[in-house]
Formats: sequence, structure tokens, C-alpha cells
Amino acid sequence: MKALSICSIAFIFTISSFSQWVPLVTNTTADLQDICFIDNNTGIAAGYGGVLIRTTNAGVNWTIISSPATQNIFSLCFPSASIGYASGYTGFIIKSTSSGLSWFSVTSCGINVRSISFINTLTGITGGGGSLMCYTTDGGTSWNPRYTPTSHAVSGLHYFNASLLMVCATDMPGAVINKSTDGGNSWSTVMTQNNSGLNITYSLSSVYCKDENTIFATGSNNIFGQNWGRIYRSTNAGNNWETVGNIGPAAGHNITCVYFGDNQAGFAAGNSGVIMRSANSGANWEAQASGTTISLTGVHMLNALTGYICGGNGLILKTTNGGISGLQPISSEVPEIFMLYQNYPNPFNPSTKIKFALPRADFVTIKVFDILGNIAATLVNEHLQPGIYEVEWNGSNYSSGLYFYRLFAGDPSLRSGQGFIETKK
Repeated sequence: MKALSICSIAFIFTISSFSQWVPLVTNTTADLQDICFIDNNTGIAAGYGGVLIRTTNAGVNWTIISSPATQNIFSLCFPSASIGYASGYTGFIIKSTSSGLSWFSVTSCGINVRSISFINTLTGITGGGGSLMCYTTDGGTSWNPRYTPTSHAVSGLHYFNASLLMVCATDMPGAVINKSTDGGNSWSTVMTQNNSGLNITYSLSSVYCKDENTIFATGSNNIFGQNWGRIYRSTNAGNNWETVGNIGPAAGHNITCVYFGDNQAGFAAGNSGVIMRSANSGANWEAQASGTTISLTGVHMLNALTGYICGGNGLILKTTNGGISGLQPISSEVPEIFMLYQNYPNPFNPSTKIKFALPRADFVTIKVFDILGNIAATLVNEHLQPGIYEVEWNGSNYSSGLYFYRLFAGDPSLRSGQGFIETKK
């Protein structure tokens, strides 16, 4: 059972940002390029300079892992709980057979690898520099060439199963998406975006198969100097495509990655701290607050609510509520004072409700902390009108014990009645 009760002791916590995505302490400032979780607690992130970091407690702590790579790592892949691969600049490939705890080098692919994907522990493919790809059926001991049908440089790939391999690529003529049903021996080009001089240019960054029919690609489109981040979707195994997500215009906008936590809930991220979410299998996308302008490069969702996004300067963001608050107004009555009520039920298992009152419109954050002061969840993070509200916290994925929850409205640092803060447990 979880327990919360009124607390009269003052606690000081650091609020990282007004966001449903909370930054974690990673112990590195290296630009992180990819992130992968092999279970609810164990995750690995990799990036520039061959940096590898690992967590075994759902991101609360990260440890720098000894890496045989010194060049930039661009891509991670774990086809099983114990066996994983990473690859990057100059074509090096490293492998782990210990759930990411230790790594060793395997045969080099010979090209700059932007993306690596395996359908099982032995069979995988890499792509990056030019049209050459490398294919293995023995866990990286040896590699055989595969060639895409165009000269474009491979920027992303997803080897979904033995009958579906998707590749996106970008070069000066434009961008393409290629499809293979035989492990890259033969190909069909299923999307072509031709540049129009320097006035209209296209770029693709990643491709992701949600299932055998529903496939997504991400990238950017520069139109007469204005940049748009794009998400494309196919619902017929990649044969036809439509634009379903669009954000911009802004300098450098590019959607770099996409991942689905379940059949309906998808998340995409990109440059300038952009995060987008779909709740209907990718048909529509809405932007979420990330609390950062750092470029985001990798996303991994454990389910519809819990997931991680990595990016520059060692940044890893975590959400436990899908980036949304689930907030419910329960009265339009305007109260006279701010009020944070005791949660109910209490103790609770697995969920509890927290009610609060706002006498005026304000930006409101409610966060839940564990006994050590670590942020467990962000329940509210938005500008609200006066009224009485209620938000529910589901503690199913959290350990039994005491938790603190705090309401933060306005700016308490002014000490002039312009802000409000209260903590209960």
C-alpha cells in the first residue's frame, strides 16, 4: 500500500522544468544519439565519443559503462534481453551479451553506420554511408553487402521481420524510402521526394514499423527557407504515404525519431526539443511541452504512459503519464484561496486522487516525489483557469512507501502573494 498524509515539514526540491517530461541525472554531457530499454528497469543510452550509460532502476541512476568504441555511436539495438548491438562512425560494431553491462568489438562493417537493426540475435543489417548496407546472419562475426537501389545515403532503417525491411535515405537529389521483403536482396522504391533546387528540399531521418502494415517515417522539409518537421505514415505496408504530423516553421526543425508504446500511443521527437504525441495510431499528432530546446534524437516507450527520450548534452527525459496530466475540473466555482487537499483514498492501492483549488488563473505544476526527493511523476503542468480540480495518480508501477506531492502555482520566490506552494505526503 502507498501512504500519503499531511506534512508540516518544509521540503525543498528542484523543479527541473514545467513539463510532463522530466530530465534525469545521467552523469554525462555527451550528445546521446539513441536509447533502448530491455525491461521496465534496465536501459542503455549511447552517443558521441563512444559513450555508453546504463540504468537498472528505471532511470533514477545512470552508470557510465566501459566502451570499446571511441567514435560516435549513432544506433542501438537489443534483439533479446541479453544480446545487444551498437554501431556508428567509421563502421565499428560492438556487441553485448550481458544486457549492456559489458561490450566487445565484432567485425567492422566498413561504412559509417547511421542505423542498425536485428530481427533476432543473429540476423541484422546496418546502413549509413551511401547505398552500401551490411548484412549478418551469425551475430556480427561476418558481414555481407546489400545495396539499396539509389545512391542516397541511408539515414534510417527498421528490419521488422524476415519479410519486411524498410530503409529511408537522403542525398542532394532529395529523399527516398525503399522496401525489401527478402532481407535486402531486392528492393522497391515506395516514396520519392525530389528537391526543387535550393527552394524546396527534403530530408528523412528515421523509419519505424509499428506493425507489418503501419509504418512511419520522420524528417524535414525546407520550403523557401522555412523548415518544417514532418511525420509520414503508410497503412499498407509502405506502398503509399501521407503526411500526418507537421510542426514549424522554425529554423532547423526536423523530426528525428518515432516510437509507439502500444497500438494507439505514439511519440516522436526532434530538433529544438520538439516532442509530438499521437493517441490514434498515428493518424494525428500534437506537440507536447518538453521543457528544453536541446535537440532530441532517440525515443523508447515501455507502454502508452512510460518512456524515455535522449538528446544533446547528456539529456534524457522521462514521462510516466504519456506527457499528459489527465486533469479533471470538478467545479467552476471560484475559491477564495489556493488549497491543496489531502489525497484520497489514503493509504491507496493502486491509485489515489488529489484535489486542489485555484482562486485565479495561473500556471500550475503538481509533482510526486519519493522519500529521497526523486521525481516520481508529474501530474499537472499547464496554465489553468480559476476553479477546483482533481487529478488521479496511478501508483501501480511504484514501490510501496511514502510519497510527497507538491502544488506549485505562480512564482513563490517573489514572496508577495504572487505565488503559492504547498507539499503534502
